[in-house]
Amino acid sequence: MDVSGQETDWRSAAFRQKLVSQIEDAMRKAGVGHSISSKNMENHVFLKAKTRDEYLSLVARLIIHFRDIWLSRGAPASWNPWKPSNRTSG
Repeated sequence: MDVSGQETDWRSAAFRQKLVSQIEDAMRKAGVGHSISSKNMENHVFLKAKTRDEYLSLVARLIIHFRDIWLSRGAPASWNPWKPSNRTSG
């Protein structure tokens, strides 16, 4: 998960937006349509987390969940949602 850069405060809007984008990319790759948006999912995780590590762990679990859905549908096993070249732009 790419969370590097100058924005290291996990509570900042810029940091959180990076992770919203990664959740959205994972959802798009998995081809799932949820009634809950990636922003709402991230917000739920953010409110639940007490530390940066817990926040990142919960976001990672979300992304892995969508990756597993995608893989179960026959996607290439080499797909890595944290690798920039595997993320879709949008």
